[in-house]
Amino acid sequence: MRPLGRAKTMVYPVGLAGSTFGRNEPPIEAYRRGIELGMNLIFWDPMFKNMTKALLELPDEERSRLFIYGTCGFGGPRQIRKALFKRLKILKLEKISGFTLGWVRSEFRVRQSIIDEMTAWKEKGYCDNIGLSAHRRRLAYKIYEKNAFDLFMLRYNAAHRGLEGDFLDRLDPDSLPVVITYTTTRWGKLLQKPDGWEGDIPRPGDLYRFSLSHPRVSAVLMSAGSTEQLESNIKVLSEGPLNPDEMELVRRFGDAVYGHMKKSILGELFERSGRL
Repeated sequence: MRPLGRAKTMVYPVGLAGSTFGRNEPPIEAYRRGIELGMNLIFWDPMFKNMTKALLELPDEERSRLFIYGTCGFGGPRQIRKALFKRLKILKLEKISGFTLGWVRSEFRVRQSIIDEMTAWKEKGYCDNIGLSAHRRRLAYKIYEKNAFDLFMLRYNAAHRGLEGDFLDRLDPDSLPVVITYTTTRWGKLLQKPDGWEGDIPRPGDLYRFSLSHPRVSAVLMSAGSTEQLESNIKVLSEGPLNPDEMELVRRFGDAVYGHMKKSILGELFERSGRL
């Protein structure tokens, strides 16, 4: 367990998540089993229908003890305020542990009127932590320097490690935010051997261990396809941080997957342009 956020809520460092736009969402049994195993960090959105059902099955008091955080991907102060209260109403909560601006791609998305609105939620007791999600690492660091947000939800995996130099390693050790990472399996690409790879590949659980091995990653999200996958990952995670040999394998494998992806993308572009 790790302390998370302004309230230092103790959470299991692997959170339950849905799937992009709610497609191919994990079965409700996987959510139920995760919560039963103590996975109390929840990234939730109303589009996650199975997750919503699993959460509403819980007694109100138990649900209120979970670290649930939501998101809103568009709009100004009025729209995000509406999204916050919609989420509180659906889950029958008086307060949510966190709320993020989704898919931030510019500083305009976090203009002062937005910051003021979200800060007021904390002051009024509607939300403990405010934050954002983004793929643009340098932008995320620039926003971190504003010292306005508590939580950053960012892409990080064995094939995409730029977050280390662009964000994680630059953080002020006296002012560390919550950093929750996602796309740990790179949408399944890190679960497959790329062309030319010989030998074993990391276990799925090792990919989560990789992310959690960085001292400035607070937690990582998991969207397991089944109860069996979830339990298998949790079992591997119990082994703790990667040892040096495991870390070397995961990084080397991540490099191979990344190189294969770049080659595939470039090949497709050349083919479309008639140059291949």
